[in-house]
Amino acid sequence: MMTAVVYEWRRLWSVRATWVMSVVYLGVTALLGGGPLYLGDTRMGVQTWKGLYSTNGNVLCLVMLSVVASQFFGHEYRYGLIRLTLSEFPARERVLVAKTSVLAAYVALMTFVGWSVLGMVGALAPKGSISTSGVGLNISGGQPSDMWQVLVFGFAYCVLAMSITMITRNLAMGVVLPLLTATLIEGLIQGFSSLSNGKLDWLVNALPFVNGNAWLGKAPDSPNAGLIFAAWIVGAYLIATLSFFKRDA
Repeated sequence: MMTAVVYEWRRLWSVRATWVMSVVYLGVTALLGGGPLYLGDTRMGVQTWKGLYSTNGNVLCLVMLSVVASQFFGHEYRYGLIRLTLSEFPARERVLVAKTSVLAAYVALMTFVGWSVLGMVGALAPKGSISTSGVGLNISGGQPSDMWQVLVFGFAYCVLAMSITMITRNLAMGVVLPLLTATLIEGLIQGFSSLSNGKLDWLVNALPFVNGNAWLGKAPDSPNAGLIFAAWIVGAYLIATLSFFKRDA
């Protein structure tokens, strides 16, 4: 098992896109976190450290990590390397566990580094721009998330991206489909729902990122948002697993 994990870890960092997207992720995190501090009214002090550290839970940050997540299978399917991987590790369950474990380690590493960058941004921010009291701002909406929520949401988003790539065997789909769903498709569905006099409310209440963002923002009127979001992620992962075990390389 450890041999497969080491193999995946080395493969992860041997791909140039991993380094590029990791740097871009940190840059986007710094810009989004620093925006309210440097461009806002420093006399108000409406941002807090908790709000600042919830920045890298935003989808614009996570889409960078999803590129790397999609590579776990998409890169191998694109270049036919999956055959070499399965020749070296014929037990597919080991390959799946190794890739998922390394993805979790990568997301955790980048999240912690992202928090370090946000800490430096906050330390260099104009005096008075961060308040030690109050709620703070969450650029994703709602209340600032707890740090463990940012970590879990980031991993869940990347698992969804990897799962879509496993199902479609298309790296681009793993990146584009979650992003479009979170930023465009669900917004259109909510717009149609508002025009249908509430007839589509049941659909809106079941959407993955509507619930994911409600859970991140601690929306009081969505107590089951976390469970619904988790059901989407687990469901996608199980379908992807079935596809990986049933289809030829």
